[in-house]
Amino acid sequence: MRVLLVAAATALAAGLVSAPVASAAPPRPAAAEFDFWFNQYGYTPKADLPAGEHRVVIGASCNGDSVGAQLYHVTWGVDRKVGDVFEIPCEGATSAGYQLSGGEYYLYLLSGVDNTHITGHW
Repeated sequence: MRVLLVAAATALAAGLVSAPVASAAPPRPAAAEFDFWFNQYGYTPKADLPAGEHRVVIGASCNGDSVGAQLYHVTWGVDRKVGDVFEIPCEGATSAGYQLSGGEYYLYLLSGVDNTHITGHW
């Protein structure tokens, strides 16, 4: 019994010594992509973005003139607006850059028409 206990302890110690070392820097999340339809208004899926510079590239296809977009930071209570409203031309695309503090973000989109198609990525 004692020999079995010593063997198990030795195997456990060997496993701990040979365990891989965790990376010091957390991996950067993959680009968040979205592709969806909405009527009148909609929201992009939430993206968990680290602190730093970010750019969203977004395109719209709709029967109106343009789609208005406002970035929001998810917080306790009322979500906080980030930056200014920007315009996405229907049947076109645009991009917007932000200096973010990190956390969850989403875009509120307003087209005023049905069957609006949005594609984009961070």
